[in-house]
Amino acid sequence: MKVSEYIAGFLVKQGVSDIFGYQGTMIAYLVDAICKQKKIKNHTCYHEQGAAFAAVGYAKATGKVGVAYATSGPGAMNLMSGIADAYFDSTPTVFFTGQLNLNEYTDIPTLRQQGFQQMNVISAVKSYTKFCKQIRKKEDIRYILEKAFFLAQDGRKGPVVIDIPMNIQKEIIEPDTLKGFCPAQSVLKEEDYHKAAFLILEKIRLAKRPLVLLGNGIQKNSHGHITIMKFIHKLNIPFITSLPAYHLVSYGDECEFGYLGAAYGSREANLLANQKADLIVSFGCSMCRRQTGGNPEKFARNAEIIRVDLDEEEIKRKVHKEELSLCLDYEKLVSRLLDNIDFHISDNWFYVCKKSRQIMRDFDKQATYGEGNLYMQTISELHENAGNVFSDVGQHQIWAAQSYKTRKHQRLLFSGGHGAMGFALPAAIGGYYSSGKQSIVLCGDGAIQMNIQEFQWLYREQLPIFVYIFNNHSLGLIRQQQNDFFDGNHFGSAEEDYTTPSFVSIAHAYGIDADEIHTIEDLKKAVSSADQKKPHVFEIFINADSVAYPKTYFGEEMHNQRPYLPSDLQKVLEEL
Repeated sequence: MKVSEYIAGFLVKQGVSDIFGYQGTMIAYLVDAICKQKKIKNHTCYHEQGAAFAAVGYAKATGKVGVAYATSGPGAMNLMSGIADAYFDSTPTVFFTGQLNLNEYTDIPTLRQQGFQQMNVISAVKSYTKFCKQIRKKEDIRYILEKAFFLAQDGRKGPVVIDIPMNIQKEIIEPDTLKGFCPAQSVLKEEDYHKAAFLILEKIRLAKRPLVLLGNGIQKNSHGHITIMKFIHKLNIPFITSLPAYHLVSYGDECEFGYLGAAYGSREANLLANQKADLIVSFGCSMCRRQTGGNPEKFARNAEIIRVDLDEEEIKRKVHKEELSLCLDYEKLVSRLLDNIDFHISDNWFYVCKKSRQIMRDFDKQATYGEGNLYMQTISELHENAGNVFSDVGQHQIWAAQSYKTRKHQRLLFSGGHGAMGFALPAAIGGYYSSGKQSIVLCGDGAIQMNIQEFQWLYREQLPIFVYIFNNHSLGLIRQQQNDFFDGNHFGSAEEDYTTPSFVSIAHAYGIDADEIHTIEDLKKAVSSADQKKPHVFEIFINADSVAYPKTYFGEEMHNQRPYLPSDLQKVLEEL
């Protein structure tokens, strides 16, 4: 059996059904073996970054391992943005890269390049992978594969990279002689979880205004997510989320009070966390400065903070010096919390939260800046039975977080920590293969052009993916920033420095149906008449001066967002 055939068989045993990549000389033996496996579908992208994001999208949508491959040199390099996204967003993924034949390497380690299209993949990805290894001996293949798949899914999940020289791929091995990998056992004991559960419940019991914060370390609709929502509702405790975790909320949940954000967070979440709460219990949230603001010590000054996270390194980044940090598996912990609840949160605190939410949301509903929000809300209503929703990076991301009504079965997925433009389209393609249900892409005129070549993928396989392009003929968030801080000089973001094509025309060139959208009625009509089983592009024209509000400005309290509430409403909120 060839090494390449062993890898393909191993993937089948791991339950891998879909794999994403772009063919090339140095990966050809592995691709050949994969394509001969009847239980694996090989999906060809049109740029390796598309393959990487497709694997990431598949993994984010399912919690299962996403797999992608590329050839050596530039092929491997093109995977790296997707690998980084998986690392920062804790996404279980395995990436295979082809490599130069070992007999082409010299005995000069300092040589700039050992041969054509060679690069040191392992050195390049080491800082943003959980594990990376070049296979130099065919006998190591089982051990490295087993270790890679284990580490991708263990603890804080993330990407691994296996670099395989071409000659190794075609080597003959005897599978029965190969050494396997044995993972180390967890040192945490049952009593650790019992003690932590008792401590947290006691802290909540004594608090007058406790708040739960959920982060992206929680996988939607997993056992842990279901359990933690039972805990929240049984206790009747208000909760907020981070932006990447906002899809954990099912539309209409009365215990939910928005998402936390130092710039573009929900008004009510920022107010409750930063000013009103006296206890914040965080599960799987990094609580980085994007969430807590530039000066963490000023965040939630009136609140005690308890943080639960799998990643010991993450909780070393303190918000408050005196906070309580617990390096534990939240799934194991929350089941013990649920079993030991014998009290409820005061109705008074819940009233404060609901009243604050009502005042702030009513104010924003009356605002004149909500064109993008209205489109997002309408799209969500038109697709309440669709599968997962993938948002790119830009103003539309903020509008999606604010106004997309995510249903219980849906995930609203972003490139969170990495913040990579070009994520949404290929990620949605990968996400579609995870469920077979219609997927939704939300992107801007800038983001779609990062991986627009994957329109051909949509057409080739006739995937039921609806792509909504918010076109304001500019890089909206940058333009907004330039209006605020650079005297309205739109260098590199609008006007003569930045222009956009007709995306409808481009879609048609790829053989995809498309519509121009100028009004909400246009949108409703176009979606209702579109074939729901085929790809479709909707180019939504947005005012060039569109903004993402509410927004906290530098140096201001994160709950004091622009446009400012009138003084009478501020007074009401202060008195609550």
